[in-house]
Parts: sequence; C-alpha cells; structure tokens
Amino acid sequence: MRTALSLFVALCLPVGALAAAVVAVRATEEWKLAKPALRPDGRVAKLDQLEDFGCAKCHADVVLEWSTTAHALAWVDELYQAELKERKKVESCWSCHVPQPLHVKGLGARPEARAADRHFGIACEACHLGADGAMLGPRGAPTDAHKSTRSDTMIGAGSNALCSACHRTSVGPVIGIAKDLELPELASKGLSCVGCHMGPTRTVEVGGEQRIVRTHELQSPRDPAFLALAFGLSARRDGKNTLIDVANHAGHRVPGLIGREIEFRATLLDAAGKELAEAKLLLDTSSYLPAGEALSIELAGQGVKVHVVGLHHDPRLAEPVRFLDVDLTP
Repeated sequence: MRTALSLFVALCLPVGALAAAVVAVRATEEWKLAKPALRPDGRVAKLDQLEDFGCAKCHADVVLEWSTTAHALAWVDELYQAELKERKKVESCWSCHVPQPLHVKGLGARPEARAADRHFGIACEACHLGADGAMLGPRGAPTDAHKSTRSDTMIGAGSNALCSACHRTSVGPVIGIAKDLELPELASKGLSCVGCHMGPTRTVEVGGEQRIVRTHELQSPRDPAFLALAFGLSARRDGKNTLIDVANHAGHRVPGLIGREIEFRATLLDAAGKELAEAKLLLDTSSYLPAGEALSIELAGQGVKVHVVGLHHDPRLAEPVRFLDVDLTP
C-alpha cells in the first residue's frame, strides 16, 4: 500500500477514452522507433563467438541485431551468472535463459533448458524452429538452405503465445507481465509484444503485397526513449490543486522486474518560473501501474505549467537514468 506523502496523492483511475484512443493508434500505425540507444547496465555490449553461430552464415545482419539484446546475452550476463550462485534451484532459471525450441514441445508447455551451446542464450531456434524441423517465419519465404513455413506465432497478436512461453513466468526477480496480454480486454485490442518491442525497419513485396520486416534489436527499458513511450502524461486542474495523470500505454503492468523503479518528479511553476509545489510518483513491483490504468500526482496550488522528469532506477546501475523531461500546461 502507498503511504501518504506531503503534496502527493496517487489515485488508480481507468484511462477510458484516452486508453481507447491509444489502442486505436497502436492498431493502425507502426511505432516510429529509432535504433535502440542502450545505456550500459552491467551487461557485455555484444555477444561474441558469432563466427561459430550457424544462422549467421546466411542471416548475418539479423544475427548482428540480435547479438546486442538481452536475449542473446541471457546466459553470459555476468549479473545473471552471479545470481545463479545464490539460488538453490538454478534449473528454474535455465529453462528460459537457454530454452530448447519452444514450438517443438508446444507453446503451452513449460520451456526446457538445452544442454549444448548455452553461450548463445535465447538463440534463433528457440523461436523459429518448428516441430517438423521447418524454420518458422511471418512469410515462409522459400530457400534452399532449409524448409520454411509461415506461422501465425510470428505475426501480430499471434506472437504473444510465443513470447509468453517465458515472459508469463514469475521466477526470481522477474514478474510474468506477459499474462496481462492474455486478459480479454487487452487481447481483444490486438496488442502484441512484437508490435511494441520489434520496430519495423523496411518493407518487402511478397506475392504482390507489401510486408513489414521487423528488427531483431529488441527494444527494452534499457533504451530511455523507448521507456518514455510506455507512458502518457497530461496535466489538469482540480479545484485548488493541479493533477498530473500518468497513463500506462504499455500492454502490461509497469515495471516488471523486482528492484526496478520508475520515478516521476513533478514541479509546479508560476509565470515567472518560481517553484510553487513539488510531488513525486514512484512505481515498483509492489506499487505498480496496471495495464490500461493511470495514476495521478497531486500538486497543491495552481500554476502556469508543470515540469515533469522521469527517472529509471535500474538495479544494475548506481545512478538513475533520465528518460523523460517535459513541461505540461494544465
């Protein structure tokens, strides 16, 4: 439960029409995402030994994109390896950090860890190898290298089941936030993990149709610009006070990692720039912002604008990362 602070009140509100408008945009437009600008957080910058990775022989550009992600680094991450030493049942972590091909056993089953090539973390086969040995993709484009099959688990909301195989599981510090996308009110909107975390890079023509090609540089809170997209902020007057509404624009609760905190600091200013009041909102896994809802920061008094700063407290970093810095007019 949140405790009352001076100049701060947090109210859990349905975002109503605002949320509906956001969902409509998500359904009809692509994210305009820049190349991820990842802040160092204790991980190595890029997976090595790519010359030994079979898929790189034909898909070097895709493998290079993947090599910088938390998926590629899922096993070699030094902080992950350090945490394993503190756990009694390390196998519960292995299954999602080095999973066997998820389609082979079935997406409804708990992933199992592979014994070989663990260095490559969540490798291509984990998502793309089908039960019949074919490589699954959004188009099933023919190739002489291997059998290729189009799969709905690679497209839009159908891909949620693939991501949920691991991301619906709560283990260690990780919260199973993918379960939020299984809620009827969210699933019916067509929101997808891929739609937000794998930005479009180009289009190709397949059978006379233009198809989107998405990057394998998975967007994550490690990128401050991407984290900012998870929230919608607006200011309004309420009697003698000023409220800042912080709406969750992600398809799941925020944050989803124990130890991660999202902080909003709001400062009410008059026409001369004098500070009239201050307040803050702190989100963590015990006091999180649910999917499709909003929380309000209450500032005593009224002014001409509110300056809001967003800070990401990453448990890997000594100092918070600023991901948002805006002025709002009530």
